[in-house]
Amino acid sequence: MSRILLVNPWIYDFAAYDFWLKPLGILYIGRILREMGHEVFLIDLLNRHDPDLPRFVRVPKDKKYGTGKFPSEVVHKPPQLESIPRKYKRYGAPPEYLEWKLREVGEVDLVMVTSMMTYWYPGVWDTISFIKKRVNAPVVLGGVYVNILPDHARKSPADFIYPWTEPLLLPSILEKVGLKTKEVPRDWFEKYDPMYELYDRVGYLVFITTLGCPFRCTYCMVPKLWRRFVKRSPERVVEAIEKYVDVFKVRDVAFFDDAILVDRDNFKKILRSIIKKDMKVNFHLPNGIHARLLTDEIACLMKEANFKTIKLGYETSGKLQEETGGKVFDEDIIHAARILRKYGFTSNEVSAYIMINMPGQKLEDVLKAIEICENEGIGFSLNEYTPIPGTDDWKRLVNDDIISEDVDPVLLNNSILPFWWRGGMNEEEIRFLKDIVRKKKGEHSPIT
Repeated sequence: MSRILLVNPWIYDFAAYDFWLKPLGILYIGRILREMGHEVFLIDLLNRHDPDLPRFVRVPKDKKYGTGKFPSEVVHKPPQLESIPRKYKRYGAPPEYLEWKLREVGEVDLVMVTSMMTYWYPGVWDTISFIKKRVNAPVVLGGVYVNILPDHARKSPADFIYPWTEPLLLPSILEKVGLKTKEVPRDWFEKYDPMYELYDRVGYLVFITTLGCPFRCTYCMVPKLWRRFVKRSPERVVEAIEKYVDVFKVRDVAFFDDAILVDRDNFKKILRSIIKKDMKVNFHLPNGIHARLLTDEIACLMKEANFKTIKLGYETSGKLQEETGGKVFDEDIIHAARILRKYGFTSNEVSAYIMINMPGQKLEDVLKAIEICENEGIGFSLNEYTPIPGTDDWKRLVNDDIISEDVDPVLLNNSILPFWWRGGMNEEEIRFLKDIVRKKKGEHSPIT
């Protein structure tokens, strides 16, 4: 039996916060590897609830619903970021923890490292380098960063990359390193649960009920990462929730679908089953649901099922709503807000994501969006835009010579974009908008 180590790496950034972050992709990989007959281990450097972590670092206490701050340590900035007047940090468990966990796992035949944001790659690369100095096994790098920028990922210290989102081609990697394999079933998403058994303890659970999104927003990479839209049966979704809630005794479950309301009948069946089982759990939708698709029936069911966080994808007001794909308009946000208020949801439970610094966006577009949210009695957060390589926005920005196609990914970090690019708002305009929001919300309210 081969031994395979899965790793969720460090984040290197100016800021990072645990809003229900779990490496679902690599947990599915773990399940598939176990089904193939391999022995699987996990080191999740971002699991704040690991019972061994307090031996190595002070772990900040949980905030609301199991979220919270990561342990962190200031690290040297990459040369491209030296001029940015902010502290650059490593978020997650300290190196001493990783060293200890590698010794605890022992010899392995393969290491598989996942990734997320493209501009987080320095943390990914450092994690791989740290491991390769201590483990005599090939390292495979996969995840979102690799899917978006495979050529850049090939420059990493990893021995191989896995540049696909679905696990159907996993056997090709295993064959390269001489490990036994078998075909991955095309219905893997229906058949398998994410392998939460690899954890000793978690503070919350994350699930997805669908893969992909049929919308084609110009700023979004999801339709290119997932070439098909797939749903999981309500029975299997709720069975997994019930099983792992019982195992870990958690009180919070987040759904991270990109398009959970596209198949409303499927979601309604999930909600009815949750209600019937009376799980005593707080449910969360943090990924920006499609406001236009919300109905009275769904809002009523979500209230009965005990949903505590509902994020609406607003993006912006103004002409960009049509130009970026027409997914949502002002009237859709108003429609959704009024339905949710009707069924008792408050501004602490419902809020809209407002994107700022989009190409071509005006200050008045953001201010109008804020005004609509305030008038409709829902919360809002400002989320800084990031141009993602491969999207329609990206192609247009490259064609217009606003961004170089070979720009270093660390410069695409949304928090530093205003310092250098000329495709949207500058640093002063961003600060102006954030100051307005702080005054509206109060000095102690977080701006995300």
